[in-house]
Amino acid sequence: MDNQFVVNIIHRPELSPEYAEKALGKGEGVRDESLDIFRFQQECAHRYGLKTTIQITYASLFSDVIIEMAKADHEAYGDEIGLSLLGLPCPEFRAKYHTEDFCIWMFDDKTKEEIIDDVFGKFYEKFGFYPESTSSYFLDAYTINYIKKHYPSVKCAVATCWEEGPKAYHTCNNSWYTFMDGGPWNPWIPSKVNSHCPAADADDDSGIVAIPHLSRDLMACFDGNGSNFGTHPQNVLRGMIYYRDGEGYEYPYLYNLIDQYRHLAKYNDGYSYNMMFVGPGWLNRRGRWEAPYELLAKSYDDGMKYYGKLKAEGKLTDMTMAEFADFYRQRHPDH
Repeated sequence: MDNQFVVNIIHRPELSPEYAEKALGKGEGVRDESLDIFRFQQECAHRYGLKTTIQITYASLFSDVIIEMAKADHEAYGDEIGLSLLGLPCPEFRAKYHTEDFCIWMFDDKTKEEIIDDVFGKFYEKFGFYPESTSSYFLDAYTINYIKKHYPSVKCAVATCWEEGPKAYHTCNNSWYTFMDGGPWNPWIPSKVNSHCPAADADDDSGIVAIPHLSRDLMACFDGNGSNFGTHPQNVLRGMIYYRDGEGYEYPYLYNLIDQYRHLAKYNDGYSYNMMFVGPGWLNRRGRWEAPYELLAKSYDDGMKYYGKLKAEGKLTDMTMAEFADFYRQRHPDH
């Protein structure tokens, strides 16, 4: 194809999702609902012929149901099974580490190493192999270097969540840890000394390909909160960029923004990239952003449907994270 639009669809079965726990409390109800949401997300992708990367969380490693679902979807659809450093908080984690903290980058180096070895070891115990991808809202250079040294199979990582954009000082919310998130807006090869900096040369190459957690509307973020403008369908609902059409709702902005990312191929040697990484907390049945669950679910399904339509027309290539890392390396042979 002349212009190759590459998309990563990433799901994480977050059995103790931060957002849902704040709204609903902790317990079996949240875990059951989160499991249903993960199943719904996977079914949406597969319905439209798309493969995913499943980012298994620490909490999910204690769920036989999640483990079997991941294995089954890997076999049936070619989904990749990766390992996330998000989703750490769960009864097992709190009991072992005696903390309510959950951001891997906020622990000291020794504790980071202990948590990484714990999570990767548990993953190997459940699946019999080490993952080729990992993820977090932010991965610092120390963490990436440690993972690459001890778990060299990892070749791709969600390494930053560009959260609030240039207006961070004005839009930082009560989850203050997001204040530190800003990073690259497109895939990059991180430096060994600063994960937000592209590697200077082969010697500085950290050994992974990094991708952002979200794809934003880069122009809109100069005028307002970046969290309201993104190819994450629930961001579009949060920004209230939709309208009622008869009995339903439409959000042409979402498709226009995806098309803007596709258009980047014209200026990027025939290649453009996007990704969709929506945790289950955004799709809980109490609704979010004044939007009912039905609209949350419809927007997610419609987003997948649009990607599926582009793929059927030969305008999109869906890849797992590991596949994308190989693809990106081929396009950047100097590193």
